[in-house]
Amino acid sequence: MKTSTRVMDIIIFAICLFTVLLMFEYRNEVGPNMQWGVSIPLGLIGLFFGFRAANPDIVRGEKED
Repeated sequence: MKTSTRVMDIIIFAICLFTVLLMFEYRNEVGPNMQWGVSIPLGLIGLFFGFRAANPDIVRGEKED
């Protein structure tokens, strides 16, 4: 996996995690349907990119590491 791809995976993971944490912090202002409808998909996307960044040897891609 390219180093730039791994860095982007970490950035996407951080953005998803930060957004989910903000949604839970401001849960009174955000409706419950909006909170769960956005938080769950973002959490799953964040888990995918976090796993991909943490395990570059498992994920297929160009070998530059």
